Amino acid sequence: MKIEFIENIPENHSEPPILISGEASIDFNGKQFLSLTKENGRFTIYEIRYEYHGSPFKQAEILNNILVVGHDEYCYLFDIGTKRQLKVLRLSGYFGHIYLEDEFIYVADAYGIYCLRKNGTKLWSNNELGTDGVIINDFCDAEIYGIGEWDPPGGWKDFIIEKKTGKKLEKTKC
Repeated sequence: MKIEFIENIPENHSEPPILISGEASIDFNGKQFLSLTKENGRFTIYEIRYEYHGSPFKQAEILNNILVVGHDEYCYLFDIGTKRQLKVLRLSGYFGHIYLEDEFIYVADAYGIYCLRKNGTKLWSNNELGTDGVIINDFCDAEIYGIGEWDPPGGWKDFIIEKKTGKKLEKTKC
């Protein structure tokens, strides 16, 4: 499958887009579309509605049948098989990155990381890893290695957190 962000609905697409940002967003004026194209060439258009645009980052990934989208201050999980919204997660800051690992979804924002199951359940979050961006560099059996920017521009500091809880560690166990 191929996912791409597009600004407008293609002219050759007659079906209305599928709203993944939730009923609460229906009256928002901002619109972002995603096109998901299957191997057979058929495509589906998804829509995110937003009130304010405030982040330069956006990303979409597929985990099994789950569409995971980060846009502005939100992360959306949508089951493309059942056409059911699983989660609308408001982040504590702007969206940064999505990481998929061991059937889990890790979402980084300006301040930290959220760990989600693919059904939308939030397992933990740690919003004390940075002030202007958080990046995961590596996963180990029990730890996550990353960097957080504390003093922009360029004031990045390393961190290690437990995979199961998101708590900061002083030393690696791997």
